[in-house]
Parts: sequence; structure tokens; C-alpha cells
Amino acid sequence: MANVKFLKRLEAAPKVKTQIHALAAPRATAKAVTEFARAIGVDSKRAVVAQDPVKFTYTAGQHVVALFKASGAVRYHDDTRWQMDDGKADLEIADAKAQKLALAVIKKHKLAPMDEFKLLKVSRLMVGEANTKTKKGSERAIDVGVAFQRTVGGVPVDGPGGKLIVYLDHKGELTGFDRIWRPIKGIQASVKELRDPQLAEEDLVTYWKAHDTGRIDVDDVRFGYFELGYQDVQRVLQPAYIMPITLVGPDERIKMKTVHVFAAATNAVGTLMPPPKKVVRQPRRQ
Repeated sequence: MANVKFLKRLEAAPKVKTQIHALAAPRATAKAVTEFARAIGVDSKRAVVAQDPVKFTYTAGQHVVALFKASGAVRYHDDTRWQMDDGKADLEIADAKAQKLALAVIKKHKLAPMDEFKLLKVSRLMVGEANTKTKKGSERAIDVGVAFQRTVGGVPVDGPGGKLIVYLDHKGELTGFDRIWRPIKGIQASVKELRDPQLAEEDLVTYWKAHDTGRIDVDDVRFGYFELGYQDVQRVLQPAYIMPITLVGPDERIKMKTVHVFAAATNAVGTLMPPPKKVVRQPRRQ
């Protein structure tokens, strides 16, 4: 049985008003991806609409819009400029300026309600160069990604979903965006009461007890709504305790990051973790 080490704890349930929200089924069709592409200004008589098991795509030259079937998430990239290095560009946009430009993109294309998100982080894609003669290296920023986190009633939405990332090049111009933002259909139920965070800790220990590892570090405990990723079907948005964890091997050399999620409402709908995998014990070598 793995040794669980809590590096951070949540002492009590937060005193916030939350709901269990019913999510609308994604409108993922060839017509829908075409309409969305045209709405953001990607339009061409020579555009090609295609689909695979995961998504629909609308391609007009270098502009590609994808609509994911399971989640309704959308992705737009200019394939000639998104995270591309021209060999000389060095992005020198301050975080505040990048945020301002990204907000203008969101407002222009109506990517999300302006009062339902907050800044999560500003990151840069760096490329390195080395001179073999002088043996000196240098770095350049070729892309900036401004990530926003969804909020519902002032409560943050955690997980792979509930995110909107706007990408800008060295000129501050849009090169793409990613949005996982399932529309809420209505309130399915009011949250009667939140469970004690200690129950989330106990659930984590029970879930991972058979994991064949040296140690499990619980790096953080957060509270918020939990939204899944691109290829996940989700019909309910409900409050949860989210615990990022690190699985540490017996010799401390192998480490893997993952997350444990526990539905926080006493009247929660189902569970948020997949069934634990059965550990197959290997026969002892002679």
C-alpha cells in the first residue's frame, strides 16, 4: 500500500453558494463548425469540411477550425503562424498588454461572456539557439498564450475544461485559440450542503491504496466546479475537491503527475473518478 503524504490540506468546506448545473448537449455537426468558422471570419468558397471519430474540421487555406464531438470544445489555429518560428522574431509584449489584446479578441469574436472568467496565467513559447563557435546560447519568445479560467457564480472552474487560451505572435496578432467551455442548460439541483474535505482525503487514500508505488504526495487541495477535457462527455457541472498528486516510485527516480477529484456536494451526481484499475500482482521471480 502506498504511503500518502498531504503537503497541503483544506481544513473546512468553503462557505460559498453552489449549484449542480445541467450542461447542454454539444452541437457538434458539420454545419455547426462551418457556422462558427464563418462567425470568427474564417470563410472561403474552397473550404473543406471533414470529420474523424473525434472532431469536425473546417479548413480554409492555413486556417483550421476544429469542433470536438464529445465536448463541443473549439480550436482555431493559423497553421502558418501558430507557435511557428520565423528565425528572428522575439516577442516583447508585457503580460498586461498581452492580456488586453487577448480580451479584445474574446470580445470581438464573442468567445465567452466577459464577466464569467478571470486571468489564469500568461505563458511564452521559447526557442533556444546556440553558437558552436562562441559556445554561447540565447533564447527568444516566439509566441504568447494568455489563459483564462472560467467562473460560475464567482466559483472557479477547475480541471482540463473551463479554459480559454488565446495565442498571439510577436506582433500581438491572433494566431489561434483553444476553448473548452460547455454551455449550462440550467440548474439541475441546489447544493444542500458541502461534504467535509476530510472525506475527500479518505476517498483518495481508499482509491489509491492498491497503487504499487513508494509514495503519493498530495500537492494541493482546491475547491471549484470540475470540467472535463476535449474528448470527454459531460452532462453535469458540480462542485468538487480537486487534489493534484505526484506518484513517486520506490526509488524516488520515477515521478508522475495526476489528479484526484471528489464530488463535494452531499447530493452529488455520481462520482468524478473512473473505477480504480485492478493491480495485477506479478509472480515472484526465483
